[in-house]
Amino acid sequence: MIDEHSHLRLRSADHLDPIWRLWEGLPAQWRGPVLGPGIQNWASITENDWPHLDLSGLPVPFAAELAWMAHWQASDGTRVSVLAMAQLANMIRRAVAEGRDFPSSIRAMDYDAAAALQSWFYLSKGRRLPSVRGRGRVHALFGFARHALIAACHDGPWWQLDFWHPRCDPRIPLTDREPVSNYGCSPGDIQLPWLRAAVKWHLGTMLESGALRWTTVSQERMRSFRRFDNWLTACFDDPTDILGDPTTAVEQAEAFARWTAVAANRVTRQSDTRHLGRTVPIRGINDDLRAVAGLLDFIAGNPGEARSVLGAEPWQRVSAAHAASWFGRVTRIPHQRGFNDANYIDDHALAQITAALPLIGLPRTEQMTITRGDGTTLTANGLDDPQAMRMILLQILTGRRASEIRTCDFDCLSAAPRVTATGDDDDQMLTRFRYAQSKIDVAPDTILVDHEVTEVIAEQHRWLQTQYPDCSRRYLFARRLGNRRGDKPYPAGTYNWVLRTLSDLVQITDAKGHAVRLSHTHRFRHTRLTRLAELGLPVHVLQRYAGHATPTMTMHYIAARDEHAEQAFLATAKLRSDGTRIQLCSDDHDGLHLFRRADRFLPNGWCMLPPLQSCDKGNACLTCSVFVTDHTHHDVLHRQLRETTTLIDRATTEFEQRHGHSMPDDNVWLIRRRAEHHALTKLLAALDDVPDSSAHGATPQCHRPSAGPVPLTLDLTAHRRSTP
Repeated sequence: MIDEHSHLRLRSADHLDPIWRLWEGLPAQWRGPVLGPGIQNWASITENDWPHLDLSGLPVPFAAELAWMAHWQASDGTRVSVLAMAQLANMIRRAVAEGRDFPSSIRAMDYDAAAALQSWFYLSKGRRLPSVRGRGRVHALFGFARHALIAACHDGPWWQLDFWHPRCDPRIPLTDREPVSNYGCSPGDIQLPWLRAAVKWHLGTMLESGALRWTTVSQERMRSFRRFDNWLTACFDDPTDILGDPTTAVEQAEAFARWTAVAANRVTRQSDTRHLGRTVPIRGINDDLRAVAGLLDFIAGNPGEARSVLGAEPWQRVSAAHAASWFGRVTRIPHQRGFNDANYIDDHALAQITAALPLIGLPRTEQMTITRGDGTTLTANGLDDPQAMRMILLQILTGRRASEIRTCDFDCLSAAPRVTATGDDDDQMLTRFRYAQSKIDVAPDTILVDHEVTEVIAEQHRWLQTQYPDCSRRYLFARRLGNRRGDKPYPAGTYNWVLRTLSDLVQITDAKGHAVRLSHTHRFRHTRLTRLAELGLPVHVLQRYAGHATPTMTMHYIAARDEHAEQAFLATAKLRSDGTRIQLCSDDHDGLHLFRRADRFLPNGWCMLPPLQSCDKGNACLTCSVFVTDHTHHDVLHRQLRETTTLIDRATTEFEQRHGHSMPDDNVWLIRRRAEHHALTKLLAALDDVPDSSAHGATPQCHRPSAGPVPLTLDLTAHRRSTP
């Protein structure tokens, strides 16, 4: 069986604990026994302003371990926990002096043992327990620094450890772009030893082979196995029965699917409790079933290696039939969904979001009055997170995934061909934006962006230069705590918390009164792609912009909005000369497009005269019953109306000057021209009569503040056509 604590055994011919190998690799000034003197910038890399850290008088190997942990914290970019280490050193010295038992090393001492030692230390001094703050200092010391120490001393495969975190163990394989590389997972939380060992081996092998990525392993598979472990311990007297008779595997898989479909059973951490009371999606249940089936299939397909790594019992009972039975319980989800606008954010909701964004960047000591979705006003304190404000603004403007913005590089802009509308308008200059594409290897990772996006990024650059003036900048958005060097990305959990908090404050609603949660930022991606599609961009251009591997996936993001459908219908409607709409049959389309006769295509419309007939009316099309037109001829018709009006005015004026009286109303020429003028007026009125957003239940946009941390103006109607 795999043993994490094998690192405590003596190794090598000299029987040296691996801590001494690490200690010898430290710079001389970091080896102790007193840390501080001779270390450059000691005051800036430590907390609590302690001038030194005294590790003398500690039993082996505590001094070496604490020295290595202090150096690791400094190298990691966090501040050295001098006060916590000094307090732990004092606790160990007193325990030695008074003969109290304690673990033999920090690697063998978990937080519970350290907390018990701390309580004894305080009670022996002053008959009081340590404060919450005092316990917190020791708890932090037994976090990343201790796990990094354990990983560095471990000579076996990295996946044998009970805690996995790329920050603590550089041996964990990562791709170039990992959205949650700053998060870890704990296979040691799996209670059943035989299951824990198998999960470690399975996921470690999959990660090293590239079959799975760190994000999938840490955020999905490990949680699925935690739920599987909880189900086994709660529902079986002997959990190894799950590996028994293959004929019962189908029934067992169905039982697990029913169990994991209960939201309360899916809780594996405190933050999961916010999902209680909600319906568990089928996709989540399928993920759990696939995780278990994948484990069974992996072990059944590698019996020799499994016996060598895991031992004979109980995994030798697993067969391919077990895996097939579990895979067979996965519910098929149809992918041919109908188009809808469920993920589209309309202008009413977007106006509320952009109006409330300055609240995110406002300092906590300042307040701002915002308008909620129900029309009520609220004065709230700022959230003091200008980075989150700019991240959500970039998501709105570009339609990128949250991880693609959150982990993009600091130097993410490059020159692009200069394309302007007038030739001299700098606001129309385009820039190439490289985002952190991490989902699809073959997909592009750059798009062209306009001045609004570059201004947001420039504002973030200025903020980083103020916050981290002397640091090397890797990410555009940096973590604010524990990031002295500024080289850690903004955490996903913090971003989600900020957005949930803002959603609770603003209570955003769309034009139909439905709640819009900011925590679902993928809706901005749906909205952006929908608006680009409504502008008429070809599918292959949309696919390139979205960064998708196939156009099918791109089409899933396009919302079928009723408002746009009506506008599109009106845009294709054909009108008679009196402004009434006509219905075209297949023969009419043949006459317009298939025969392609030049005399059927007019400067201001089409002639619907049957193909085999000829016209003898000259240019009197506007008063002809077979004349039709549409919005594409709007400008021509408007110019024709203006010229006809001018012609009538000039002709009637000249007639009156020549004859001394006005032109009679029964004048043949005037009757024809006025008929044309009347037809043009009715046509243009019909073309301009397009229902606005108020006809579809929309309400006026909410009030937007005139100033904010980012002085940008969002044009929420830029995606609309200027004509029907």
